[in-house]
Amino acid sequence: MEAWELANILIPLAGMATGVVVIVTLGRTVRHWVDTHYGRRGLPGSDELRQEMARLEDRVGTLEGVAGRVEELEERLDFAERVLTQRSDRDRLAPGA
Repeated sequence: MEAWELANILIPLAGMATGVVVIVTLGRTVRHWVDTHYGRRGLPGSDELRQEMARLEDRVGTLEGVAGRVEELEERLDFAERVLTQRSDRDRLAPGA
């Protein structure tokens, strides 16, 4: 194998290896910058945001419980309306009245 054939193989391989190193380093740098400026650890007032998030999660839980109670009350109201309708129908149709 002549020198120019070896160079034709090694130069592209060296270029690819350099590209990989540059891309990995750039990716780590960008990830660090994003974590610092926008990550959970880097957010200003992140404790306040976590507390607000916890309050909102509690509120959602409470609202889900209330929704269940409203559904149960709707079912009871429907039942009561059916019972009252049946009674008034029986009273109107009672023989000899």
